[in-house]
Amino acid sequence: MKKVFFVIVSICFSVFAQAQDKASSLYLKLNDAPEVTRLKAKLVQLAMENPGLSVFDAKREINSYEVTKAKAAWLNTLTAAGNLNEYTIKNQATSNNAFFPRYNFSLMIPLGNFITIPNDVKIAKTNKKVINYTQDEARRKLKADVLDAYEQYASAKKLLELQAPLLEDVLTQYKQIEEKFSKGEKGITVEEYNTAYRNYNGEMVRKVMVEKELRLAKNEVERLIGISLEEAILQSQAEAGIK
Repeated sequence: MKKVFFVIVSICFSVFAQAQDKASSLYLKLNDAPEVTRLKAKLVQLAMENPGLSVFDAKREINSYEVTKAKAAWLNTLTAAGNLNEYTIKNQATSNNAFFPRYNFSLMIPLGNFITIPNDVKIAKTNKKVINYTQDEARRKLKADVLDAYEQYASAKKLLELQAPLLEDVLTQYKQIEEKFSKGEKGITVEEYNTAYRNYNGEMVRKVMVEKELRLAKNEVERLIGISLEEAILQSQAEAGIK
């Protein structure tokens, strides 16, 4: 009896495991097909050519000027002063009118500049790192945005494909009931006719909404990549040698 019980339990676990594997195969297929992987890579590449990212090149150029300007600040702090005495200018120095020194020269540097100028240079150089970090973050965000937009497009496209036969079924059913109702055939009530119409109308509304989501997602992808999605697909196929 115990053996029979264990056999039954084993069979149950086996069936359950197979069901789980089957369910997993249906819902956990996250790997893209090769052509989809190529297309995503192409979309990201095109997105990285977004003119908005070129602003970081301009910021780096400005930063290089700031570094040069900060280094040159030393020259603005040097103050030179000098004078020649009257006898030196007239070259009339005598033994009775000899002034020493015959000229003098001084150079003044504010002591605070030894702290402020080096720090200004460091700040300018650090700003370059900030620009680079900000650009890297912008690139990562742009990549995520374009991939998210594509997933929205792909899911809406799939939903529209799945919704098409449902709409066709309810349309066929509605037409059949409408025809029978208009002929006055028995068994077709007003409520049944209205229900068929509401089902058809509901599927039409869902179709319109899915189409809207599909168009919006496509527009977002194209906004990020700068060209039409169709053109991006053709480029991806051409690079892969697909005609």
